[in-house]
Amino acid sequence: MERNDKKVRFLVLIIGLVAFSLAGCSGSRSFVIQHEPSLEQITAESEEICIGSRLYFFSGRPCIKLKGEKDNNSGVTQYYLRYEIGSFDVDLALGTSLKIGDTWFNLKKSSTDYSNTIVVSSLLEPEVLNAITAGKSFVVSYTNRAKTENYTLTGSQGTYLKEGLIRLQRLLESEQKMVIQKK
Repeated sequence: MERNDKKVRFLVLIIGLVAFSLAGCSGSRSFVIQHEPSLEQITAESEEICIGSRLYFFSGRPCIKLKGEKDNNSGVTQYYLRYEIGSFDVDLALGTSLKIGDTWFNLKKSSTDYSNTIVVSSLLEPEVLNAITAGKSFVVSYTNRAKTENYTLTGSQGTYLKEGLIRLQRLLESEQKMVIQKK
């Protein structure tokens, strides 16, 4: 009887660890066009890529994802790297950088969202977008007043980043201009 108890406890522990690791990231809004007529823009986001690690092989916060915003009037699309810390950071967020191959790109911080976590959004210039689609290795760097944290993306994470950008670009390019009546 005691032997079966140990098996059940072990099974519950394994299920709990798997559930804990999967709860960290979710891509429920990924690759869905959001029409925002009051802002006169169309937005879409890629899937999250969680770059932190828990217990060696389970991924966790911080997470990154790409966001695209297409201006309804001009048709210009801008892309952003969104870095979610996953906990409240008491130090002032300074920004993010991206190393693609051997080249570092300091990304221009466009906004910082303070809610239950901190999300730093950084503009991706056209040269950075081209480097991402051609890149083979990636390092994401986050800096606050106290420290800098660097996260090297695994091969599969780098592939998700590249494929996510390409898919996001195609999705937003194919979207038609909204018809908005103004009074």
